[in-house]
Amino acid sequence: MNMIRTFIALDLENGLTKNRILEIQKEILGIGVDAKPVEPENLHFTIKFLGEIEESRVSKVIEGVSRIKFEPLKVKFRGLGAFPSLSHINVVWVGVDKDSEEGMKRLWDSVERELERSGFPRERKFEPHMTIMRIKSGLHKQELAAKIREYEKMEFGDEILSKLKVKKSILTKDGPIYYDLYVVSK
Repeated sequence: MNMIRTFIALDLENGLTKNRILEIQKEILGIGVDAKPVEPENLHFTIKFLGEIEESRVSKVIEGVSRIKFEPLKVKFRGLGAFPSLSHINVVWVGVDKDSEEGMKRLWDSVERELERSGFPRERKFEPHMTIMRIKSGLHKQELAAKIREYEKMEFGDEILSKLKVKKSILTKDGPIYYDLYVVSK
């Protein structure tokens, strides 16, 4: 049986915000952390991660997403953060302001409702964030935590996210490669 690693996302299109995020990545790498920045073309907000699913179920995902009344979202990028915490950083992310969060949560809720109809389990919560870097070790973790704190309220810009995508992810030793399987755009 053919399995496809699948997720639903809003990609960050090229613009000033993307350039600012790339500058932040360079700044973080400059402090000597052992990290892998997310490639510019891979920067996105995951709306729902489905994981490895049977190829036959991908069409159900596309069907569900095609029923969503998607409207482009104006998103204000705000603040850096870390998962799971500043004392143990695996991922560095960029967040959004309250209004953007509400808009994204409405979209997430629509996606959840549609996919639940197709038999996919519903997630309990959603925290809009864009992963910009994966941390490989604790090297320079104090400096990294300080840098994240320095930028926790920083405004990175506004963007219109106009395409909702069903994507496939292929994991390679150099990082994931994403392919668009279906795109809703306005």
